[in-house]
Amino acid sequence: MDATPEPRPPRPVDPQECRLRAEDSNRPDRQVWALLAIAGELHEIRKLLGRR
Repeated sequence: MDATPEPRPPRPVDPQECRLRAEDSNRPDRQVWALLAIAGELHEIRKLLGRR
């Protein structure tokens, strides 16, 4: 038995990519992507505020 995992699609690293996936009405996991988009945007805001 081969224990090699299947390659996964690339994960989005930009909140905008997550937002686009969240807005896709054909995806059953839209809420997960929306939450990831919000978390990514908050991270960017915290990063900008930390530079002040």
